[in-house]
Amino acid sequence: MELLEVAGGSAALYIIIIICLRLIGKKGLAEISLGDLVLIILIGEAMGSLIPQENAFISAVVCIVTLTIMNFLIVNVAFRSKLIRDYLEGSPVILVKNGRIDHKAMKKEKLTGEDLEEALREKGIKDIKKVETAVLETDGDINIVEK
Repeated sequence: MELLEVAGGSAALYIIIIICLRLIGKKGLAEISLGDLVLIILIGEAMGSLIPQENAFISAVVCIVTLTIMNFLIVNVAFRSKLIRDYLEGSPVILVKNGRIDHKAMKKEKLTGEDLEEALREKGIKDIKKVETAVLETDGDINIVEK
């Protein structure tokens, strides 16, 4: 029964981790901050507390296998369901269209003007008016198409 508790706790923790990482947003996936790194370390520490001392090896194996199965299932469900895939991976967001910044989209994605300016500098663009579109991709990168 103890191993089922470890498996159940591991599965629940996996889902909680996915939700927490999704809440960080796309920018968080591209640029993990110190706070995000601490969060991930603390999650790992919490995982360690799930494993009882007397059956540590078997419990660790059950935990790893459970997390691997959860990941496999989530990836397969996301492959078959656009709704789940969009939730887990997000969808691209247009930040600039025809040289005009969509401030509402920037705010929703928790991006600052400095973040956009950095992406423009990386492409060698000095004037926002020269941008046809700027898109925040699902991996956190900002792709820019010039006019």
